[in-house]
Amino acid sequence: MDAIEGRGDFGADSILTDQFARNLDASEQKRAHRLHVFAHKHNTHITLTQPPRTAAETSSLRVAGSKASATEQKKVVDTLLSLSAGNLGFKKAGRGSYDAAFQLAAFALKQIQEKGIMREIRDLEVVLRGFGAGREAVSKALLGTEGRLIRGKIVAVVDATRLKQGGPRMLLVGLLVYCVIALRMMQQVVWLD
Repeated sequence: MDAIEGRGDFGADSILTDQFARNLDASEQKRAHRLHVFAHKHNTHITLTQPPRTAAETSSLRVAGSKASATEQKKVVDTLLSLSAGNLGFKKAGRGSYDAAFQLAAFALKQIQEKGIMREIRDLEVVLRGFGAGREAVSKALLGTEGRLIRGKIVAVVDATRLKQGGPRMLLVGLLVYCVIALRMMQQVVWLD
């Protein structure tokens, strides 16, 4: 049992090593931060989240050394940064453009560095959702000079786009089917005469 928990000494003839035992222990494994990119045709949203930790364990919030109450220090904090193209001053149709999304990605990466969040990030997963112009713009920003500091920390790129499977029948299709059935019924009535 000591071998699985990673507490025992292992000799040369042992099957389990300390490294293997640590890999079996899920509590020691660190989960990655996530950069969520939601790009639809009208806007782009970028959200940086961390693995669930209490506010006292999160150094970027500066709650640990402050006079915050015990409930504030125990509160679980996930979201570190949340921005959209509207936060940069883009209005109406301008929020859905490629340029707005690229500027948003550059601004978000700059904020991550300025707020000191970069020090906490060891592994980063990029989660892309949607097929808007922002999807390509954010990936170009990560690959360009704007993302040079964070690019080496990316361990996975995941697509979380929701796709319809089946779903309700469209109105026009239903109307067309109804018309075809009605025409066939009328033809049958004419043939009976």
